[in-house]
Amino acid sequence: MQLTARYLIAQWPSKNMFCCCGCCMTGGTDECYCPNMCVWCFILVPSCTYFGLVAPKLISNGIYLLPGATLAIFLIATGLLLATCCTDPGIIPCREVILATGTADQLKVALGYDVLGPEGSDSASLPPQLRKQGYRFCNTCCIVRPPRSSHCSDCDNCVLRFDHHCPFVNNCVGQRNYHYFFGFITCVMILATMVMPALALHLFNPDQDKAMKNAAKIDKSMSLLFYAMCAVGALVTFAAFLSLVLWLYHLFLIVTRQTTKEFRKGIANIDEEPTLCAARGPQLFDPWALVDPKDLGNAKSKRRRLFR
Repeated sequence: MQLTARYLIAQWPSKNMFCCCGCCMTGGTDECYCPNMCVWCFILVPSCTYFGLVAPKLISNGIYLLPGATLAIFLIATGLLLATCCTDPGIIPCREVILATGTADQLKVALGYDVLGPEGSDSASLPPQLRKQGYRFCNTCCIVRPPRSSHCSDCDNCVLRFDHHCPFVNNCVGQRNYHYFFGFITCVMILATMVMPALALHLFNPDQDKAMKNAAKIDKSMSLLFYAMCAVGALVTFAAFLSLVLWLYHLFLIVTRQTTKEFRKGIANIDEEPTLCAARGPQLFDPWALVDPKDLGNAKSKRRRLFR
């Protein structure tokens, strides 16, 4: 390998962003940063308020199980959110990456077919038998992708068992992180049922005398802040309701063995593989593989000549 060789993560041709020396990757789409930050705020703000106001009061009264369970669910939910955001969803590397890293034979063993296909192959020349089995040729990545996989225009990758690109996690949801995603929305729903009622009871104390005394202390300068807090509480409650709807929707998809794309477009599950309990499979590229930028560029130019 020449001295100009660099790690693959430094020459990655798609829109993903790598961090922690390539151990973590996310979608890297600028438009998704705001929705992703909103999700973190909807989790952290009510949870931190709960642990700052409600949990100490419960502990001081000898109630330890409820705040302990809430803390455990909070840690699991945030961990699963991080895993969903920062895990390879099942990316099939594009043609130039396969050629530059020389991993065509390894991918053939891992996936059970030739990802590159015959020389000069395209959508029209793909054998009818493969098309009948659900294999498709991606005109963007210039590879043959297996059934239930799809190309994500947001990340510019083909993803195994592609479900959808989620702006709230700034990543695709696919074969290798769908179980993290479903676990996250499940924990968020449980966390909401544990945190929101406790916060409501604490902030809106049924003791009318005490409530009136506290209300009398709110002067005109503080009234705007009070109403703003009420609005934020209503927004968080609405977000918790949406998490319940999302959980029920994905539970339906899991039971019917469908991905979001298959359900929305009426595509049949050809291989009858489940979405949640199926094997994750290995990562199909090595982020630390050494590649020569010239080889990667030559492979990209060759691809353009062959498939333009």
